[in-house]
Amino acid sequence: MLRKRLRQHAGDERGTTLIELMVGLAAGLVVLAGLTTLVLVTLNTTSRVSARVHATQAARLTLTRVIDQLHSACIAPKVPPIRSGAAASELQFIHATGSAVSPVPTLTKITYSGGTLTQRDYAWKSGTTPLWTFNEVSPARTVVLNDRIAPVTGTPVFAYYGNQGGNLTTLTPETLVAGVPTLGAEKAAKVIQVTMTFKALPPSGKIEEATPARIQGSASLRLTATSYSPTAPATPCQ
Repeated sequence: MLRKRLRQHAGDERGTTLIELMVGLAAGLVVLAGLTTLVLVTLNTTSRVSARVHATQAARLTLTRVIDQLHSACIAPKVPPIRSGAAASELQFIHATGSAVSPVPTLTKITYSGGTLTQRDYAWKSGTTPLWTFNEVSPARTVVLNDRIAPVTGTPVFAYYGNQGGNLTTLTPETLVAGVPTLGAEKAAKVIQVTMTFKALPPSGKIEEATPARIQGSASLRLTATSYSPTAPATPCQ
């Protein structure tokens, strides 16, 4: 009996059919496609977050660099550091370079154009406080501060503020120079604070509107606190 059963099993040709094999293969491919998609999405998200963090860090360093220069803009008491001609997309100011013992006035223009923030420094040529003249024919130094930024919608890259009644008030560039609204001499002489605002762009050049990397910072151009008295003067470098 046992030998008969063994002979029956040995001759049994039943097994996995071609249809069953194809169904199993198709199911395996579906699972593999799902895993591949999951891995790709995870890698893409990680790469995007990493690029965003890097762009934000670079943008913050750029902001810090500009603000630090503005903090050295008070070369002489009550001498306005912001130059007439400053605009929403171009900051023009005079600040001190060199040693603290013998500072040298330098004219700096920081311009935003087409996603790039560029700094140009112009060397002092002649004159004493506050009648300095600079070699504006050619910059002594040109540096690209950041080439991955964009303005915030409805907000200028550079905003200027004065004092009125003990409160900050916006000084809007209005004097046209080559068709561009700029600060006139009267308004430039009243600027006691400059605010810089922009967005950091990832390497792809696209902004994620859901969570924009907005960078903003301000520099005060006063040496003492602003009085809240409506009649008290509030001039820069006071």
